[in-house]
Amino acid sequence: MKNWIPIPGSNKEKIIKVALEEFSDKGYKAVNIAELAAMADMTTGAVYHHFGSKAKLYEIIRTDMEQRVIDRMEGAASLFDQEKEALEAALVTGLNFAVKMNICKLLSEEKPYTHQDKIEEFLTTMLLKENLRLDVVVLSSWRSILKAITDEQITNEQGKSLLKWLFRS
Repeated sequence: MKNWIPIPGSNKEKIIKVALEEFSDKGYKAVNIAELAAMADMTTGAVYHHFGSKAKLYEIIRTDMEQRVIDRMEGAASLFDQEKEALEAALVTGLNFAVKMNICKLLSEEKPYTHQDKIEEFLTTMLLKENLRLDVVVLSSWRSILKAITDEQITNEQGKSLLKWLFRS
């Protein structure tokens, strides 16, 4: 078991729930640890005790959400034999889940840590067979669509239409 998975009802779980909401609504830079701690009915010391830093708390939450998205993307992709159809299904499924969970902002913003994220790894692996670095274009397009949904520039349906447009031959 991973050491960061909280016990239901624990202080750690309360902090993670509040932090997920805050990071999803405001983004990493706009979240204030003192405010987050107060919302979780904790002290800032409790937040730092459990997570060490705001960046580590964010990384734990984002990594968990990325894994949840990937689990769905892999399931959707496995239904198709053609790579193009599998990738499109994976991206649309990931988009739908991100919208449903209100994590578009969380997944579209620049992360405050340097290692590659799980969604990037997943897309890179799916697109490795190509000689071009299509993963760069696909990932940035997917994240731009998430950001546009967050900023209310487009709807989820328009985002799905944009993804489908990317895959037209």
